[in-house]
Amino acid sequence: MRNWFKWLWIPVAILLLPAASAYGIDKLWLASGLASHTAITRELPFFDLSREGLVRIRASGMEFRARVGGFDNPNGEGVILLHGFPETSIMWEPLLDRLAKAGFRVVAFDQRGYSPGARPFRVKSYSAGRLASDVMAVAGAVGFERFHVVGHDFGGAIAWIVADRFPQEVLSLTALSMPHPAALAEALGDPDAQWLHSSYVLMHWVPLVPELVFGFDRAAYLRNLKWQMHAPEQVKEYTQVFSEFGALRGALNWYRAFQFEPRDPLRKIRQPTLFMWGNEDQAFSRLAAETTANHVEGPFRFHRLKAGHALMLDLPDRVSDEVLSHLKSASQVAGQWRSMQAAGSQQDANCAKAKPHCLRIFAAPDGRSFRIRNRCDEAYRGAVRVSCTAWPQDAFMEYRFDLGPGADMIQESNGFASGDCYYSQRLCDAGLRSNSPGRLAVGR
Repeated sequence: MRNWFKWLWIPVAILLLPAASAYGIDKLWLASGLASHTAITRELPFFDLSREGLVRIRASGMEFRARVGGFDNPNGEGVILLHGFPETSIMWEPLLDRLAKAGFRVVAFDQRGYSPGARPFRVKSYSAGRLASDVMAVAGAVGFERFHVVGHDFGGAIAWIVADRFPQEVLSLTALSMPHPAALAEALGDPDAQWLHSSYVLMHWVPLVPELVFGFDRAAYLRNLKWQMHAPEQVKEYTQVFSEFGALRGALNWYRAFQFEPRDPLRKIRQPTLFMWGNEDQAFSRLAAETTANHVEGPFRFHRLKAGHALMLDLPDRVSDEVLSHLKSASQVAGQWRSMQAAGSQQDANCAKAKPHCLRIFAAPDGRSFRIRNRCDEAYRGAVRVSCTAWPQDAFMEYRFDLGPGADMIQESNGFASGDCYYSQRLCDAGLRSNSPGRLAVGR
C-alpha cells in the first residue's frame, strides 16, 4: 500500500503538467510586461467627501476599488452601481457622470473578487448574503443611510437581493438584463426556455480550467469574444484586472457559490422597480424576463429594448435617460403608489398577487396600452392597475380582463399626460368580474 501511494505522484504530475506549463508560459512570458493592477490600486487615495474619481473604500474588513462622483452635492440622494461579469466599475462611467451632474451622490465599486483588496479564496466567501452585505457596508462607509441600487448582469442579481433584504434602506431598484432570481430559477425548470441561455455557466463551475482559458495571454479569450466592442480604456482596465492571479477565480466564484433555489427565498419587491431587458439577450430568456413582474408587488416598469445583453454598451444614452428618470421620480412614485393601493385596498382583498407563467401582461412604459395574452388551459379574471408620475397623486387606472384559454386582449388609451408609468397585476375572484373584457376603471 505504501509503495502504491509513493508512486501516485507520477500520474498526478502528468495530468497537471499541461496546466502548469500553460500557467508558467502565460505569467512569465506573455503577461510579464503588463502593469500590476494591484500595485496601481494601492496608490489610490482612500475615500473622503472631497474625492472624485478612483478611490479605495474600506468596508467588510476589506478594501474596495471604486469610482465616486457627486459628493459635492451634500443633500443628493445616494446611488450604488453594481457591475456584472466580466467587467468592473468602469462600465458605469457614462451613467455615473450623468447622475452626479443631476445632483446624486454615486458610488460604483469593483465588487468582491474584482477588487485586489477584497479577493478571498474560498468559494463560500462569495455567497449572495456576503455580496449583499458588501453593498450595505460600502453604503455605510460613504454615508448613505438610504440609497438607490442599480445592477447589471450578476450585479443585478445582487441588487434584487439587497432590495429584498434591506427594504428600509433601498429607495428604488433598477435591474439591467438580470431578471428577478426567482423568475430565473423558474425559467430553468423549462428546458426550452432558459437552459440553452445558461449553458455557459457549466464551464464556469469547472475548477481551474476556466481561469486558465479566460486568463491566458492577457485574457485574450475575453478580449476577442466579450470585449471586442468595448472602448479601449475599458479593455485596458479589464485586461489588467483579469490577467492577475486570483482575479478570475474571485469573479468565477460568484457562479460557483450561486444557489438557483436559495434557502432564504426572496419576497416580493415593494420598492419602485425598473427592469430593462434586451430582446437579443443571449444570457437571459424572454420567459425569465416576462415573469419577473410576478415577483414585484410595488410599482413596476418593464422596458424591452432592441439590444443585446450589454445594455450600457449597446444603448448608453437611452439606458441613462431611463435610469435617471426612474431615480428622480422614485420618491413621488412610492407615495403615489401608496395612495393608489389604499384607494383600491378593498378590491385587492379579492385578488391574488401573482399570475401563472402562461398568462402574459405587457404594459407600455407610457401607460397608454396594455396587452394581455392568456396561453393557459383555463380562463382567468383579473386587473392591471397603473399610475403615472404626471397624474394627481390619488389617480390611477385599472384595466380589467376576463379571458378564456388562448384569448388575447389589447387595451389602448389616448390623450393622457403620462410621465413614467408603473403597474401591477392581480388575479381576482368573481367579485371583480368585469362585464366585458378590457373595461377601464379610473380612480381619483
